[in-house]
Amino acid sequence: MNRIEWYLGKVIISHTFLVLFVLLIIFAFTEFMNQIARLDQHYTLALASLYTLLKMPVYGYEVFPIALLIGTLMGLGGLANHAELTILRVTGWSITRILVAVMKTALVVWLLVAAFGEWVAPKTEGLANQLRAEALQRGISLGGSSGFWMKEPDRLIHVDSVVASDRMQGITIYQMHQGRVIGVIEAHYAKYINNYWLLNDVRQQTLEFKAYDKDRGEWPTLMRQQQYLDEKQQVFPLDPTMLERLQLDSKYLRIDELHQYIRFLKFNGLESASFELAFWRKLAAPLVVIGMIALVFPLIFGSQRQVSMGQRIFLGTVIGLGFYLLNQLVGNLTVVYHLSPLLGAFMPSLILVFTAFFLLKRIR
Repeated sequence: MNRIEWYLGKVIISHTFLVLFVLLIIFAFTEFMNQIARLDQHYTLALASLYTLLKMPVYGYEVFPIALLIGTLMGLGGLANHAELTILRVTGWSITRILVAVMKTALVVWLLVAAFGEWVAPKTEGLANQLRAEALQRGISLGGSSGFWMKEPDRLIHVDSVVASDRMQGITIYQMHQGRVIGVIEAHYAKYINNYWLLNDVRQQTLEFKAYDKDRGEWPTLMRQQQYLDEKQQVFPLDPTMLERLQLDSKYLRIDELHQYIRFLKFNGLESASFELAFWRKLAAPLVVIGMIALVFPLIFGSQRQVSMGQRIFLGTVIGLGFYLLNQLVGNLTVVYHLSPLLGAFMPSLILVFTAFFLLKRIR
């Protein structure tokens, strides 16, 4: 980077993080007001404040593209109002060269924010959920009132509820052979210890079916053997780490965790479209950044008159919210109508990029 690129990058970064800071203040105030309504003798004001603080990394990661758009509009708009962009063009800098210089900064900042969003935000979101759940004396709720199922080639496992990431209640294991149930194991609760689940208060039943024997004249019979055990070790497809991930919204999971969880859902024959959509949206994020930056340039160089800072902020907010609504609409439609999640993730981004470069081409 030369000195001019450093200068442009400094302007973009300073304005982007100023916008991000303001947006986070608004989100923090709104979230804190929501938490005040939940206060009781266990969920105190200090815990509500800590919960709000732990939510900020997630909010920052989510609104960064909009902050980048508004910040770039403000930064380049300020340079345009002071004729600094005009001077750059007179000295031989084309619009494309300025765009590339700004894009370098935007992509570097996005990589840092993406790393923060992939590694820090999920942890703080999980801590926030755990903090509030413990304070409000709530366990983890998965699959609604009927619990949830796990599937293996020779077992079907049902869990009534998850009390904590390493403790489950109401476990029933159906042992299968050639499509028939040959055994049932029921346990009051299970605790994760040393890479296996330790079942407690176990009732184990073994079922044996004898078919009709014409030669001996024996009728079909079902034999059942039952025994009670204090403890029994079992290995399940889920471990505490996976259960903690289930507490998070799919968009807050790391991309490798999403991929692993999608494989788990498909292996168990469960619906995975929403998680696939979140996975592909993460991969489409660089296109969103490129589209947002490219869309700024027709707005800056296409205007022949000075525009106030307030107008630029308003325009950036409208564009950002418009893209957010389009992204949500297309994504939800692909999930509801069982279309490709790849289409739902990349279509809004591609529309944004093609629109930006079409408008950019008209001003060059």
